[in-house]
Formats: sequence, C-alpha cells, structure tokens
Amino acid sequence: MSESEISAAEGAFWAIPPHTGIVYWEMLSLLHTQLRPRRYLEIGTENGASLKQAKCASIAIDPKFGTLDRETLEKPACLLFQMTSDTFFESYSPTTLLNGPLDIVFLDGMHLYEFLLRDFIHVERHCRRNSVVLLHDCLPPDANVARRGIHDTTLRAQSLYPNWWAGDVWKAALIIRKLRPELKMYAFDAPPTGLVAITNLDPASNILERAYYDAVAEYRDLTLGTFGTDAYLKLFEPRKFSDDFNDIAELFWL
Repeated sequence: MSESEISAAEGAFWAIPPHTGIVYWEMLSLLHTQLRPRRYLEIGTENGASLKQAKCASIAIDPKFGTLDRETLEKPACLLFQMTSDTFFESYSPTTLLNGPLDIVFLDGMHLYEFLLRDFIHVERHCRRNSVVLLHDCLPPDANVARRGIHDTTLRAQSLYPNWWAGDVWKAALIIRKLRPELKMYAFDAPPTGLVAITNLDPASNILERAYYDAVAEYRDLTLGTFGTDAYLKLFEPRKFSDDFNDIAELFWL
C-alpha cells in the first residue's frame, strides 16, 4: 500500500459504525422462519452456526468442515461437500441435487472478492428471480478488517478489532451493484461484519461472467480508504433487520 493510500485509509478509517443489530446467524434464522425456503445452499460452513438455521433440504460446501452436531444435520436432506466451491460447481448442479432451484443462499467462503464474485455467478444460475442470496462480510467495521491480506498489519494499531479479518469481499458487492443495477440489494446491520441480501435475480444473465476478468483487474488495488467512506455508505448504508413479517414481505418473497 502506498503512503497516499495509507493516508486515505486513515482519514476514512471508520468506514461503517460498529454494528448493533442482531448477529448474522440470527438474521439468517429469522429469514428461514419467515420465508420457509424449500432448498438452501451455503458456502463456508466451518462448525455449522449458519447451517443449523436451515430446516429444509440443504447443501453445504467447505474445504474443511469443523465439528457438526446432530441438530445441525437434522433436515430432510443435508448434503456435505468437502471441497472448494469452484470444484463443486465444476462437478455438481445444486438444481439437480435438490430437485429444484435454490431459495436461500448464504455465501461466506474465501474472503477475497474474486472468489465471492465467482460464487455469486455460480449460484445465481440455480436460483429463481425471487430467491435470496446473502453475502457475508461485505460491511466491515473498519479499514483494518477490510484489508485484503490477512497478515497485513498496516492499520492494525488503529483498529478496535485488530485480530478481525473480513478480507476484501466488500469489493464484490461493489462490482455486482455497478454491473447489475437491476438487482435489488439491501445492506443489514448484522454483527460482526454485516450482511448484503440480493434478490430480483436473473439465472440467465451472463453479464458478470463476461465482465469477470476486467472487473477483477479494475478493482484489484482498490482499498476501502481510497474508495471513500461517504461513497460506500451511500451505496450500502446498513439498515436494522426487522423480524416483522410485513417488513420482510416488502423486501423478499418465496
């Protein structure tokens, strides 16, 4: 990072006020309860905090699963694929495995924007227009948490969260919003690093796939500081999540 980038990052260090809403897995649980999906897929399971919220037929993808308890696996079907998401989509079709399109998707895989962008491209093909895709970690509380390199300590001393790392997946949200303005994107104040929900999908779209390499190159050197706090919050100002059915129905339906 250059001196000018460091200066800019310091000047806009608190990109987003610390989140005070319900934690992300509780929000995921409420969405499952209210929307009652029939098919669910997640990338990045670890020990199953997010997978546990799904009560429907589910697919979980992770290169190395942690310990999953019985409650996590109690579903009509629960398919575990211990591999990278790229490898999964090269070999399998979620639509075929679950006998229909996905209703809710939770993306929490590799914390680098090019990986999240590919994951979104892959899953959208297996969704319906009104399916809901959730992007984790795209509202990091500060520039240190939003750094690309997990071992980069440039801004660590200034951070209230010196040991947190969300990576630069926030850039995938920027790319998707820029290239796919017809999508409905909602940012939620969900600790620790926010959730961005996307709906009004188009499974037939190839816009992101065609623009993938150019977009990755364009955003490679962008930092949260150089993009600017005001500009980011204008696009992704987090809202509190309401568990009221009428409030949810204004945004999502299955």
